[in-house]
Amino acid sequence: MNNCISIKSYRGKMVLYIFLQFLKAGLLLLPPYCYLLFLNQVVTHKRIGWLWAVAGLYVAVFAAKALVSVLLKAVYNRIFPAMVLEAKKKVLEKYSELDMEALSGYTAGELMERLHRDTEKAAVYWERKLELWVAAVNVPVMTGILLYLNWILAVVSFLLLPLSFYVTRRLKAKSNVQYQRRREILGKYNDFMIHNLFFWKEVKTNCQEERQRRQFEGLWKELGDSFLKSHMFWFLNRTFLAFKDVFLTKMGLYLLGGILVIRGNATVPALLVFMEYYGDFVNRLLQISDILIQRGEQEASVKRLGEILELCSPERPWGVEHFESVELRDVAFSYGEGQGEILQHCNLKICRGETVAIRGESGCGKSTLIRLLAGGIVPGKGEILWNGIPMEQISRGDLYARAGFLMQESMLFNLTIRENLLFGRADAGEEELRAACVRANIMEFIQSLEKGFDTVIGENGMKLSGGQKQRLLIARLFLQDTELIVFDEATSALDYQNESEILNLLLQEETAGKTLIMVTHRGTSVARCSRVISWQELSPS
Repeated sequence: MNNCISIKSYRGKMVLYIFLQFLKAGLLLLPPYCYLLFLNQVVTHKRIGWLWAVAGLYVAVFAAKALVSVLLKAVYNRIFPAMVLEAKKKVLEKYSELDMEALSGYTAGELMERLHRDTEKAAVYWERKLELWVAAVNVPVMTGILLYLNWILAVVSFLLLPLSFYVTRRLKAKSNVQYQRRREILGKYNDFMIHNLFFWKEVKTNCQEERQRRQFEGLWKELGDSFLKSHMFWFLNRTFLAFKDVFLTKMGLYLLGGILVIRGNATVPALLVFMEYYGDFVNRLLQISDILIQRGEQEASVKRLGEILELCSPERPWGVEHFESVELRDVAFSYGEGQGEILQHCNLKICRGETVAIRGESGCGKSTLIRLLAGGIVPGKGEILWNGIPMEQISRGDLYARAGFLMQESMLFNLTIRENLLFGRADAGEEELRAACVRANIMEFIQSLEKGFDTVIGENGMKLSGGQKQRLLIARLFLQDTELIVFDEATSALDYQNESEILNLLLQEETAGKTLIMVTHRGTSVARCSRVISWQELSPS
């Protein structure tokens, strides 16, 4: 777990978070006490002067609880979203360091699941662990309060606790099995979606839409069934506990409490307040039960992330101080046995300062060429040289610090706009973020949002339009400030005016000396480049 998230950097905030959790839990114990004072002093003994004291105490407790809740949320926002961001960065860095052979045992959907959901579950693992510690202390405290109020009622209420934990344990085991099955199906579903995203043109060309639709419906049905079953165990556990603790036990306690009041072993105020505390006690047990039920899937996510992060990265001894050139020498590539070569005898050299446009028909292999340059795939034949050095010998971190790639499938995460931008440069300040967004012509949109840079944009930017997503990705690339910029249809969702403005920024004097490679269909983009290469020149049949 420590390989995924460095807990030491959050230790101080975690201590404060736990302290505030305990403080909030302590404040939650006071309202029933105020109720007891009200019943004893005001209702029973008719001491009206106590009314104002009790009301004042209740209002003070309410105000303190509201303040602690606000502080708790603020501290939470400084811990767990940052954990998610850190985990995603580490997984992305590991992916970029590893050779394709090291990842060949994982499907694209599985790798995506580890990057997206497993990183988020890893942060939830720590969030729930802290909550479990707090609940584990609160339960004995509330047990003592219940015993103090009436030990007979307390003992009776505790008799069924072993049964509760037994049922929870059994349901947890079954829930973990269903979760694992659901995750496997989700990996297949993601593979299917990724394949159709990349090869939709081939699907349409070969009239495979109906076949793909049936496959999609089958996967979606399996996914829905597994999701329903995994949540059914959580529902069964909650239903059992609610029926036992809230219905049967409470009814029995009221009946027994009534008998104790009649016999003089309890008072009505003490009985009513006991039931208030008992309700809180049950809620704490339900919270612990939920945490234990869901813990299996979180631990599995942590284990999967550790598995990826522990893969040995290859040694790449060379660095890239400045970008000078990139060259493909007699490169050939195919996506698998039995499939034709997309690239054949491909030769290309691009030098520092050039602005190059690559043109060709849809599906001819232009995006494959860019993925080869980025190291996302490796050539079957030939070699790729950066500054005359074979790509497999160059440090990936060093390479990506000099070359920025904006692919058609570039990802945005279910984080804030600020956190997504910081993937471009982690130490960027507020003014640098604003400057990059102004250059990408998205600053006005961000300012129109209620939370500005702190707006969460959803998985892969689902809350943004296609053009807004592309401008945000371009802003992130500007923030990275690389010497080589590679666009793979990166302005396809922009109108001509926005595209023209961004191209002006890329090609103006302040970016002189930078190198631009652009895959595009638009004549306006091609006309701005100093060199145009057709696909027939690159990969002669």
